[in-house]
Amino acid sequence: DDARESGDLWWYEEGCAGMQPTGESTMIETKHEDHIHDVQWDYYARRLATASSDRTVKVWKVEGESEYSLSATLTGHDGPVWEVGWAHPSWGTVLASCSYDGSVLVYREDSPGRWSVAHKWSGSACSINSIEWAPVEHGVLMLACASSDGHFSVIAHSAETNAWSCHRHAASALGCNAVSWAPVGVKADDVLRLATGTCDNLVKVWRAAIPEAGLKAVAAGAAQLAFETEPVVDGRVHKEWVRDVAFAPFNGVPVALLASCSEDKTVYVWSRAADDQPWTPKLVHKFDHPVWRVSWSVTGNILAVSSGDDDVSLWKENLAGDAWAKLDKPED
Repeated sequence: DDARESGDLWWYEEGCAGMQPTGESTMIETKHEDHIHDVQWDYYARRLATASSDRTVKVWKVEGESEYSLSATLTGHDGPVWEVGWAHPSWGTVLASCSYDGSVLVYREDSPGRWSVAHKWSGSACSINSIEWAPVEHGVLMLACASSDGHFSVIAHSAETNAWSCHRHAASALGCNAVSWAPVGVKADDVLRLATGTCDNLVKVWRAAIPEAGLKAVAAGAAQLAFETEPVVDGRVHKEWVRDVAFAPFNGVPVALLASCSEDKTVYVWSRAADDQPWTPKLVHKFDHPVWRVSWSVTGNILAVSSGDDDVSLWKENLAGDAWAKLDKPED
């Protein structure tokens, strides 16, 4: 993620649906005029969104196997754009972005290549560092945001009123760098769950009971969300700022996995045996440079790690479940 000293983007092919990497790469001349901070595929992996310090978001259409054409350049931010995120296609073609200017923009594609701003949220006076859409199974269009004022926010859209509500919660006395929603598992859950990574070196997992009136009432502003932390074992394993957190997608195994990375050069994966047990960290690797981003494959069994030496490495847990190994070649 921090291997981004220009407007060029290198894309490494993984094959289909999280299969082993092929080792092939494609360079895209993005026409961004400054550093690229984030790249995200849409649900079908047919479109790509890029976020840059040039204050724009670019949307790319994938044609064939390796042809990329610029579909749109989205504007509206007054500062560097840190992250972008596609909503599930059941909500239409919706893309969100967050920026140093303290705002979140929600774009909607009205017709092919023509976008409009459906909503602008400026509820923080500080940089918005991270965003992520809630799982579609919750039935409401909701976006979590992490900001440098130490809060995370959940903004939700009401389909009935076409209005947006905001629910803000303090995560840290310092800044909040990252946020990630937990997937909906094998059984319907009556709670919302997300994780944050903060500047006080902490990883926290939060839960909020879904109000009796339901999430549609939350989106309409008629009900509130009350988040509280879940217990963790040794919550201070990181010694520097936590830069990213990422829940693994649900892959049929009833054990949730949460990855975290830090400027202390470490990556941990957190898990718990049951809902009434604390989250327990396991070291994946101690790197030689600060680690900026972590991301899971769509199958939830391969972890990608982006570090400060301009390197992206792939990691997989062994069959015994007691160690993580780096994938050095496709046949691994």
